[in-house]
Amino acid sequence: MNKTGKRIKRKLPKYLEVDKLQELEEPLINEAKNALSKQELSCKDKIAIRDFAVLTLVYSCALRISEAVNLLAINIDLKKQYINVIDSKGDDRIVYIPDPAIGILKDWLEIRPNNDNPYFFCNVKGSTKPNEDPKPLGRDYYNKLISKLADMTGVRMSGGNELAKPHPHTLRHTRAMSYMDADVPLAVIQKILGHKNIATTQIYAEVRQKVKDDVQKQNIAGIVSL
Repeated sequence: MNKTGKRIKRKLPKYLEVDKLQELEEPLINEAKNALSKQELSCKDKIAIRDFAVLTLVYSCALRISEAVNLLAINIDLKKQYINVIDSKGDDRIVYIPDPAIGILKDWLEIRPNNDNPYFFCNVKGSTKPNEDPKPLGRDYYNKLISKLADMTGVRMSGGNELAKPHPHTLRHTRAMSYMDADVPLAVIQKILGHKNIATTQIYAEVRQKVKDDVQKQNIAGIVSL
């Protein structure tokens, strides 16, 4: 509520249905598959594998893109299938990596440059400027990548403006909505997403309720009005 006591209407998150997410990623999936079929990989091939691994981890673990690009190599264990997500505010959390995501992450690990870069996802050439500490990949790069994929596929978001392009955080919202559809308890979703307050997680329940309400409003066949 605001100072006048009126309830402030919360902005509902926009997301993709799972089939639309797959449609969005299809060009990158095809690039990565093509790259993995080759004996010798170009830089472009390695980038496709890395980028698909990034987006796979973001979606499957419901990460923020900043958490993915800042993930340290020491904080991911592909054998035990978990990552330790380091929160800038000190609220670290352990997140399980689903089985289907392991393959592409291992594929990336096989071609990842063997250097002193501490970040799990890094420059495919493994190079940094002289006397400069390694830096994580940029979030803006993945904003542009998702925007490019949206232009290629024509995929747009649900839950609001149908003309709005998806962005990396859309993958996190989409994963959260998939948990809602699977009837995962809100408290569990809260822990996976790393929300401090369950009220933040509750917004996904509001999204699903709005969808149900919209269906009720639109599906009026057979209703007689006098």
